[in-house]
Amino acid sequence: MSINSRKVDAASYLKRIGYRGPLIPHIDVLRRLHHRHLLSVPFENLDIHLGRPIILDQRLFYKKIVENRRGGYCYELNGCFAWLLKRLGFKVSMVSARVAKKEGGFSPRF
Repeated sequence: MSINSRKVDAASYLKRIGYRGPLIPHIDVLRRLHHRHLLSVPFENLDIHLGRPIILDQRLFYKKIVENRRGGYCYELNGCFAWLLKRLGFKVSMVSARVAKKEGGFSPRF
């Protein structure tokens, strides 16, 4: 089965993070979802250390975090969690940041 034909659904994501509760866009629900996500999906940057390319694609984030039950680095974790929140009816704004280098300048934009 190709990644394009796999079902990307919120129910599997919620199961991955062990969330059981209301699914309405409310601050208390957001707090609970965020807490479950932090406890269930670790930060990990193994792909970066293995020299694998960084591909900013929601389906790949979902496959890695939900289907393969791995963690991810900031763009993967935040992108996937933002997707879940949008699917549940939350308004989400993505904000990007860059790292200041010691020698001047900034890291690349993603």
